[in-house]
Amino acid sequence: MQTVMDYSSANVEQAVLQFYQNPSLQSNVHFWLTGAQISPSAWTFCWELMGPTKSVEVQFYGASCLHVKIVRFWHEISPDQHEPLKSKLLEAIIQFSTGPKVILTRLCVGLSALILQLLPDDWPDAIQNLITTFQNEGFASLSTVTRCQILLEILTVLPEEFFSTNLSHLRRTILRQELTKGLEHVVPLLQNLLTEQSPLEIYQIALRAFARWVDFGLPIDRAEILIRFVFKALHNSQLFDIAVDALVSVFAHPEAHRYPVTIQRLLSEVLSLHEMFSQALVEEDKEVFEGICRVVVSLCENHTKLIVESVLGPEELKQNTMSILQMILACSGLPGYFPVDESCSDQTFLFWYMLQDELSMISEEDLMPQMEVFKPMFFSLIEVLQRKARFPPDTDYASWSLEEKEQFRCYRQDIADTLMYFYNILDVDLLARLVNCLTSLTQSFKQGTQDWQTIEAILFVFSAISESVPPDEKQYVPKLFSQLQEIPFANSQQISTALNMIGSFAEWMHWHPDTLSCVLPLVLQGISNREVGTSATIALKDLTRENLGNIQPYAHQILIACQSAFEANALKPRDLLRLMSSVGHVLSVMSTTEIMQYLDKMITPHIKHLETLAALEPSPSIRGDVHTTVNIFAWLFGSLDTELECGDEEQQHLSQNRPPQQHDPAEPKPISVILEKISPAIQKIAYAWTFDTDIIEAVCDLYKKALQKLDNEYVPLSGDLTQLVINIYQRCPSTAIIDLCKLMLLTFGREENFIPLSKAIIENVCSRSLQMFNAAIRNYTDVIEGFMCFLAQVMKKLKKFFVSCNCDLVSIFQAAILSMALPEHATVKASCSFLIEFLNAAPENEVIKNIVITHGHILVDRILRAIGGESQRGIIDYIADVVMALNKNFVSQLSAWLKLMIDNEGYPSPRASKQDKENFAKNLQRHRMNKKKTREVVKEFTLLCRGLLGTEYAESVAAFL
Repeated sequence: MQTVMDYSSANVEQAVLQFYQNPSLQSNVHFWLTGAQISPSAWTFCWELMGPTKSVEVQFYGASCLHVKIVRFWHEISPDQHEPLKSKLLEAIIQFSTGPKVILTRLCVGLSALILQLLPDDWPDAIQNLITTFQNEGFASLSTVTRCQILLEILTVLPEEFFSTNLSHLRRTILRQELTKGLEHVVPLLQNLLTEQSPLEIYQIALRAFARWVDFGLPIDRAEILIRFVFKALHNSQLFDIAVDALVSVFAHPEAHRYPVTIQRLLSEVLSLHEMFSQALVEEDKEVFEGICRVVVSLCENHTKLIVESVLGPEELKQNTMSILQMILACSGLPGYFPVDESCSDQTFLFWYMLQDELSMISEEDLMPQMEVFKPMFFSLIEVLQRKARFPPDTDYASWSLEEKEQFRCYRQDIADTLMYFYNILDVDLLARLVNCLTSLTQSFKQGTQDWQTIEAILFVFSAISESVPPDEKQYVPKLFSQLQEIPFANSQQISTALNMIGSFAEWMHWHPDTLSCVLPLVLQGISNREVGTSATIALKDLTRENLGNIQPYAHQILIACQSAFEANALKPRDLLRLMSSVGHVLSVMSTTEIMQYLDKMITPHIKHLETLAALEPSPSIRGDVHTTVNIFAWLFGSLDTELECGDEEQQHLSQNRPPQQHDPAEPKPISVILEKISPAIQKIAYAWTFDTDIIEAVCDLYKKALQKLDNEYVPLSGDLTQLVINIYQRCPSTAIIDLCKLMLLTFGREENFIPLSKAIIENVCSRSLQMFNAAIRNYTDVIEGFMCFLAQVMKKLKKFFVSCNCDLVSIFQAAILSMALPEHATVKASCSFLIEFLNAAPENEVIKNIVITHGHILVDRILRAIGGESQRGIIDYIADVVMALNKNFVSQLSAWLKLMIDNEGYPSPRASKQDKENFAKNLQRHRMNKKKTREVVKEFTLLCRGLLGTEYAESVAAFL
């Protein structure tokens, strides 16, 4: 489609047909048609395109054009054209009264837009006028039903158009007042139409219209009669879905809470659906029982406070409220399994959360009578959710799709979240009930009268509430773990849930270490079982991390089990990593001699395997193995700490349990010994897999964790690592290498023996990073962000050292300015952080000072372009902080640079006048030492430059700028 074609009716029609018939041209044609739609010619050709001989596609485009012109280009027509336009539009609606429906609807939307443009002056009482026109046979050629359908269609889309049209606050207020006046005529009309005498098609459209006017703001006290009609419509299968949607709108409307008496009166209508609900469950009519659930949930969810208050009201109101609660409880416990047999019980969870939240805001004294009513309900809910969380029979579950299994997993997590909140209400009463239930179920399970799913479900419930159980609870949780030993586990899912539960109580066990003897046997059995290995290794990692002061008596038992699991080689890679992390935690509470003895047995096979992998050429077949093996050592280094810093109580306990140290304090730490052994292989792998981001990240993670634990002890090994990071970064720059370099410099950068290496790192990182700015820098934004963070930290911590390096500071300064123009917020933030440090260093350093004086105008240009609109608004605070640093350290130079801006017309934005720019510069000078004020000045100027100053939009987003 050539853009030189004029926007004639024939050309537009041809373009529309091409759009639908030639997919390869759709993008270009769409662009041209958009231009046609906004052209003044559209006021003319839109009518021609709706001619009776045109295709539906062409007619629809014509009707859409008309709507767009009315909404967005109303200013293009003069007032004397308004009445002819209205008449012509009504004629078109009559023309399409028999279809196609899509065109008729579009024209009704156009008429709604016209009403919003003409109200109140040019079409006063438009709604009343429309209703009168259609009722008084203003369109004699149309049947009564057709006239009624068109009128209702217009009344349905009118509120929708009101909400979808972009209006000023004042205009929206005026139109809301006018449409609210129209309700006086809409409500009686709907009352006349929502009767059994109305044809089905009229009833359907009337229900939709009612729902839209409820969304608009029809007060439900005025609509009570209509609402009762809608409840009756639920008994008609052809009206059911529309009626459900309407009732959901009624109860969910934000203003509905202002009419509590009306809501209470409507409870009886909702309760009247109980028989219908029960019958649908018997007949397995999913559409009906899920629809009723939606109505009940909408009522309860949006009127929780009223429900809480009503349970202590008059007897009839109390009984109705309790019956409603029983209905939503039934909705929570729909028969069958989610999501296969039903798919709406999860909609009730938000109500139960809101209910407990509402109760939690009541004072303890006032809560007692409420809890007498609600506590039995909550225990019933716990039983329902426990049942709903059960896995289906094995054969049924095997037939589920992966998507259904994932939905069920998420559903169980939602149940867990709901249960967690209810512990806050039920407290130890819930624990007591659950422990008794578990004891009973375990006995039944032993006798073969109970399936594993029921046991698994209650263990899942315990896991869900574990976070809420206080550390000092010692009456019921010990019974839980004692009872756990009595369960004859028969299914991997059952075991996994038990292990998850054990891990979830790891922090509680820190204060109750006797429990460890009950749970460790099951956990240690699990780490050698591939089916439950994930749950077992997670549990063991949690237990060892949270119980460092208690784990020493079990250390040998744990380490032997871990070694057996490593030798069996049955676990998944991630499970192996967690297992090695647990080994590190356990070794941390042992003497150095014992640590080395265990490590020699457990780590030697991994070292040999690492060396074997290092000798192989890179290939996809070994990549995963290489990544896992490197990470095994990284995770060990991350958890093995022979100088633990614990709380006073834990430190005392740990010192009592840890055997006395029998080695020379000058002896190297275990991590240092291991690192010395594996470094040659690790470096070979790093060189061989230089371009594999994941493996390089794993290598860097290993060295970072070693550095953090060894601190200055690492200096003797630092030479090889320095050469490694320099060589790897030269070949393939990455954020992982930069972060490692940063840690090395900050850890021992000032050590006398390391100073030459520090300089080498800084010089090589800077020179290689600067090369990226000669290429397409947007391909390296993550590395540039890391580089800028590196520079900011080095400037902050090693300022004098950095300046003395042989680095091209001018290029670095210019690179930071270029980085400010990148679209990623994090990169801009990092660049600004470095520039602020750089500018603040200028007073003490002549080299930096001269660089800024010579090249600072480039920085100011970049800042002004960002403020003027070239950059996103979200980075303006970072830019403002750079402005303040300039203003603080280069006040005279900044004033001169801003003077150039003032004299440059149309810069940095044509919206900013010379006076605006002068005010901006003066305000910056006035508040040069006030960070908050400087930010406000810059924000105000950027809004002015973008044409947003003083708009409602600017006010709404100001808090986020």
